[in-house]
Amino acid sequence: MTPALSVLLCLGLCLCKRTRTQAADGFPKPCLRAENGSLVPQGGAVTLRCRASWEVEEWLLEKKGGSGWLQIKDVRQAGNEGEFSLPSVTAYDAGTYRCRYRHSSYGWSEPSDPLKLVVTDLSAQPSLAALPSSEVASGQDVTLQCGSERWYDWCVLYKDGEEISRSWTPNHERGCQVDFLIFAVNPTHDGTYRCYSFQSSSPNRWSPPSAPLVLRVSGTFSPSPESEKGLSDAGAQDYTVGNLVRLILAELVLVLLGVLLIKHWKSFRRQPDQGVLG
Repeated sequence: MTPALSVLLCLGLCLCKRTRTQAADGFPKPCLRAENGSLVPQGGAVTLRCRASWEVEEWLLEKKGGSGWLQIKDVRQAGNEGEFSLPSVTAYDAGTYRCRYRHSSYGWSEPSDPLKLVVTDLSAQPSLAALPSSEVASGQDVTLQCGSERWYDWCVLYKDGEEISRSWTPNHERGCQVDFLIFAVNPTHDGTYRCYSFQSSSPNRWSPPSAPLVLRVSGTFSPSPESEKGLSDAGAQDYTVGNLVRLILAELVLVLLGVLLIKHWKSFRRQPDQGVLG
């Protein structure tokens, strides 16, 4: 092989390798989602779908472990979406997943954004109550109280199937309790609420959901006669205190003026005497 041919062959191989690397690096990352939601009861089925921007040949599902990302499933399936089925999830299946795809012979794409799969029904069911009532007038405050006889350190509140809040719960000797306060409710707060509990040491393994609580908001909140009387009494007390403060300040000003006048009068009386002595 001549030197010129060797140089051309080397350049061709390098260019081919560079082109493949750029193609692999240039692949847009796929999107990973859980069909019917990422909260799955123990024993339930879930399908994870990995979607690409174009048709590919092979799909890879990975799960985050203690030593990094571990390959879980490798599926050869032509098309722009790969499918990974988990027919009966257990506590082991809870965790964080991501997926990749392989296009032709150019290698694997960048990984998708991580997806957290939460397995529920793994411990005692919490309870959810509305205080003062689940039927409130618009403008009134309401507290949704999530509690359990078993100790957890986190509670999560859902409304109509969507997470709206979560809170850390202090340690109680007898179970746990978290209050979710909703100030000045309005009709948008109408809906069905549930809460879950879990330990921070196992953030993807949750309790079963509480029984559903339906919150109804209607009308306009009007203070009771007793509360109105309390408000008027408080206002009267505020006015009384204000008047007292103003009276004290006026007296202090008068005393200060009196002191200044006395000093001025004494200095005025001493001036003629000082002139005679001089």
